[in-house]
Amino acid sequence: MTNKSQPPPNPEEQVSLTVSMKQYFFELVREIFDLDKGVNKKATIKEIKSKQSMSGANAWMLFCSIMIASIGLNLDSQAVIIGAMLISPLMSPILGVGLGVAINDKDALNHALMHFGAAIIIALIASTAYFWLTPLNDFTPQIEARTEPTFLDVMIAIFGGIAGIISIARKDISTTLPGVAIATALMPPLCVAGYGLANGSLEIASKAFYLFFLNSFFVAFATYVILTLMDFPQKMYANKKDRRKNIIFVTIFSILMLVPSFLIFKSVYQEYNQEQMLKKFIATSFEGEAINYVDGYKLIPPENPNELVLKVYGTYINDDNIDTYKEGLKQVGLDYITNIEIISTSEIDLDNFDQLKTELTGLDEKLNAQINELVEERETREIILEEIKSKDDFFVQDSAKFLQVSNDLKIFYPDIKEFSLSSSQYTDFTQQRKDLPTAIVDWTNPKKGEVKKLTNFVMNSYKLDTLKVVLVK
Repeated sequence: MTNKSQPPPNPEEQVSLTVSMKQYFFELVREIFDLDKGVNKKATIKEIKSKQSMSGANAWMLFCSIMIASIGLNLDSQAVIIGAMLISPLMSPILGVGLGVAINDKDALNHALMHFGAAIIIALIASTAYFWLTPLNDFTPQIEARTEPTFLDVMIAIFGGIAGIISIARKDISTTLPGVAIATALMPPLCVAGYGLANGSLEIASKAFYLFFLNSFFVAFATYVILTLMDFPQKMYANKKDRRKNIIFVTIFSILMLVPSFLIFKSVYQEYNQEQMLKKFIATSFEGEAINYVDGYKLIPPENPNELVLKVYGTYINDDNIDTYKEGLKQVGLDYITNIEIISTSEIDLDNFDQLKTELTGLDEKLNAQINELVEERETREIILEEIKSKDDFFVQDSAKFLQVSNDLKIFYPDIKEFSLSSSQYTDFTQQRKDLPTAIVDWTNPKKGEVKKLTNFVMNSYKLDTLKVVLVK
């Protein structure tokens, strides 16, 4: 049998195949990242310019969305806030600012800035008025969330701005714009700024407005970058120097906007890192059964903490192991926590109820014994109360009963001018008594035996065991 050897590969064909594969790959990548496909640049410019006005219907839409967002923040309702962002026209003038800078159209830029400023004024007035008039002034979590702008908000604004300008430039994916409005969250910070102004807190107002301005700027910045990359037609610069000035100004302003957000992000990250170390401490120091008795923990003060407060169920976790807990804090990197306070609580978290139930079962017998002791003590107390009830009745000083007794005395002894009852402290210098029932009688020349009869009458009326009668003649 004869073996036919295959012909050796042609080097030229191999090179051609390699070149074709490379060209196909580069064409595929270029097509994936091609922003110009399907974009009508003139129509996009016209679209942005036509919708950036904050007058007429847009002004009313902005006002309504601001009021809805303010109510949502007030009620701590995320769904209401999202609904307000969906109908807000606030994104359009911001995109207009980015467009004006990208195509060097000063008239379009001035027009966009003017309507952007008008939108801010409308929003601040409406939200401030609402929070000033509403009786609900709680600092809700939704409000608090808009007072800590960080670098991550910058990233959201940049990618949101990119998605926003692409969605306008490409009509076939324009439905993404409402999602961009929600993601970039432009309007809620403005409402929170109004909350701060209404409640006299410049700190809240300034932080919230910074978050709004940060988001707005980087949405506009992303618009500027994408339109520049897509080579939108620009109006001619006077010279290259003016164009360079424009780029330098945008760069410097971007850096200035970023610096505070980086500082705030650093603070937020430190808090996050601290919380993770705390969780590690809880997990390692209260293993097994002990973890079921931990209800909560908090660092005090939050800004520069030196004390850890532990809220626990019962006395299973107590001060006997404080030194061990402090060593545990050092091991996880919280050596600056120098004090631990343990607070016991009788509250039971239902999430831990099943786990604690077995521990509590053994207490039934002790509780039943204590209940029996309490019942016996109660019965004894009732007997004692019955014995001293007559005395207590006297000290109640019932005015109706006193009137009846005094009227009867006047009938029996018409010579009595005045009669009074009280309790007094008494001593004959051999013994002393507190709360001695005492009767003071203004009675001239009572007959023999009448004082004793009066004494017995009053004692029987008030069920007293003794009565001191003082005669005033």
